[in-house]
Amino acid sequence: MQQPKPAPRASHVNFGTSVRHEDLPWPEHDGPVMRMPKLHVETEERATVTRFGGLALAEQFCRRFGVAALIDEHVEVLKIHNPYHESDHVLAQAMSLYVGGTCLEDMMYLQGDEAVLRMLGACRLPDPTTAGDFLRRFDSVEHPAALPGLCHVNNELQQRVWRKLSRRERRRRKRELCVLDVDGHIKELCGVQKEGADFSYKGQWSYQPIIVSMASTGECLAVRNRPGNVGSADGADAVVDDVLEWTTQHFDNVLVRGDSAYDRQDLREVIEHHDGYFAFVGRGHEGRPQQTAALPEEAFVPFVTRAERRREQRRRERGYKPRSKKHNRRRRRSRQRGYKERLQTKQWVAETTYQPPGQPNVYRLVVRRKLIEHRKGQTHLFDAYEYAWVVTNLPDNFGAEDVIDHTYQRCDQENVIEQMGSGLAGWRMPVAEFDGNCAWLEIARLAWNMGKWIAQLVLPAEVVRWEWKRFRLHYILVPAQLIKRARQLWVRIMGARSTIDPLLLAFDAL
Repeated sequence: MQQPKPAPRASHVNFGTSVRHEDLPWPEHDGPVMRMPKLHVETEERATVTRFGGLALAEQFCRRFGVAALIDEHVEVLKIHNPYHESDHVLAQAMSLYVGGTCLEDMMYLQGDEAVLRMLGACRLPDPTTAGDFLRRFDSVEHPAALPGLCHVNNELQQRVWRKLSRRERRRRKRELCVLDVDGHIKELCGVQKEGADFSYKGQWSYQPIIVSMASTGECLAVRNRPGNVGSADGADAVVDDVLEWTTQHFDNVLVRGDSAYDRQDLREVIEHHDGYFAFVGRGHEGRPQQTAALPEEAFVPFVTRAERRREQRRRERGYKPRSKKHNRRRRRSRQRGYKERLQTKQWVAETTYQPPGQPNVYRLVVRRKLIEHRKGQTHLFDAYEYAWVVTNLPDNFGAEDVIDHTYQRCDQENVIEQMGSGLAGWRMPVAEFDGNCAWLEIARLAWNMGKWIAQLVLPAEVVRWEWKRFRLHYILVPAQLIKRARQLWVRIMGARSTIDPLLLAFDAL
């Protein structure tokens, strides 16, 4: 198995905005540049202008991949279509999240936008109260196939996009490696009538959904809602089993990563059943501390973190100039006040084998030893060793240092989870019914992945790793005018923007 390639890094510089100094405009008057002239405001009732011009990309994506037909085929909760179908409700809520809506009430921004209605080919969109009623119809007793059908829609769209990417890249076989990160998220609730909610280990009234995401692109491959009192890894084996069932059809190798809560035999068996790999942060139980204490001293070799290796590589580059290091004000203040400190000074790594009690399988156990210096103020108190473990079945071409690196890169999933809440409002949980909130999570997953899919298919490569706010400002909140001429509907992008050319090329490609 090949080493996984590092995920593309999104730059923090807005491309296309730099202007040569000689081309910069200069004011023709003295005083402040902003003169605040007197303005006059009027309205134009017949103008079909919208600030959501970037919805044209999402609309073309849905048209290209047959999203509406797929939803109507697999989701059935309405007895009468008066006049909305299931696809109308799902796509209206997904589009509302996509453009920045934070609750069901924000659907009115699309509902009252004549240009958006024309762009979507609709005479009207569902009202927020109707949207809430639609979510409540996802009842596992009355409609047991509705929620699995919506999940199947997301899975099928994911596979269609992967097949399209493979054809575009002219691949005749499966892609080499897929790295999956799995984790839980505690969503504290304010509503006291939320069905299925419970108190978490922190004492919060909450849900605790579990998320499986793709490390390289941030695509959400599965999301399942759970009560707040469950363990982080409860039910993870079933979720990972469902994901691996169709993920292994597109990738030769799959690597699943997780924290110590996922160091469980049932999850390891599910992954091995699909011929996959895993790398979990190990728990300090089942004889691991005793096994580590029995290792000889020569088994431990010095370990340098990935960040320190990068800094060392930069120092060796030609023309490198070191920067003056700024003062650590936090450490200085803590020492002035006599606080106790724990400083990690050195690290070592070793490797041995590990066989779970009562199990025939033998895994690799990578041990990381850390030297912790305890201080109080300026006084050195004592040194202590701490140990961390990684349990994995990765092949031998992954050294112990590589295993440590790839295992702890899973922490990037915290950014995905955070963005699905702050960037997309995916953790909103708008209704009181448990199944309705499960359906909401699947709709939010569709909206989130739609941005990731469009970025992979037709936008520059680094857009995949952008924060959702930046993606929305560049490719969704685009002023546009809808014009009908020669029996055709045209979207006229208004204003000069740095992303106009990529957006037009993306639209043509879709």
